[in-house]
Amino acid sequence: MGFEHFGLSRDLLYMSSLFLGGIAAAFLVTLRKSCTLRRKSLMITVMLLLGSLCIAAVAASVILSGGLIFSVSLLYPFLALFFILGGLALYFPRAGGCTIIFFAGIFIVYLCFSFLIYPGFKEPERLLVRSSGAELIFRRGTDTWEVENDQKMIKFEAVSITAYPAYPLIGGERRGLITRVMQNDNELFALTGTFHRSSGHLKKTWIFSREEFSLDIPVGALPPGVSISVLFNGSRLYVDPPIQL
Repeated sequence: MGFEHFGLSRDLLYMSSLFLGGIAAAFLVTLRKSCTLRRKSLMITVMLLLGSLCIAAVAASVILSGGLIFSVSLLYPFLALFFILGGLALYFPRAGGCTIIFFAGIFIVYLCFSFLIYPGFKEPERLLVRSSGAELIFRRGTDTWEVENDQKMIKFEAVSITAYPAYPLIGGERRGLITRVMQNDNELFALTGTFHRSSGHLKKTWIFSREEFSLDIPVGALPPGVSISVLFNGSRLYVDPPIQL
């Protein structure tokens, strides 16, 4: 969000909010009339422990972000949510508080893994294509596809997925890949069914924004017998080396 280490600073701040919620719940437990002296001592110990962790998490978050983390207003609803979860887990440990945190964690991790199976963009996604007489040969990594060359326009499609900046662990990251190749409105092949547009995988929601890209290349523009690279960097599809489209 305009400064380095945003993701780590954000997650540390979320942890501090979770601990703060636990501190508030422990304090409320000590105010119960039924709270025994032994339980009160335990809650004071818990408050001191969580307080230390909370201060450490906030300090690390502030140091990493240079104090700018508090200027990101998108985080405040999540901070309130983590505060409530931390409070519920400690105030109602046997009545479902810990269970709520457990299932909330499962939900967060599930969405993270659903997002992380998309390749990142440390290097552009690359697909090689070569015109070889009556065939078109496509290659990505160790996978190769050969299709009949009917001299029609080739259409490459790609998708880019960006996680909502405030979402824990993956917020602000962008991932994606080239999904399929079309010719004359017919699908030559989908590079992987998981990412096929029609599968509806990771549809556009408040958590994930989805952007689709396409690139048309005339078969006649391909140098005979020479492989060219179709690349996708998350913001555009392009050809290297450049050819006249």
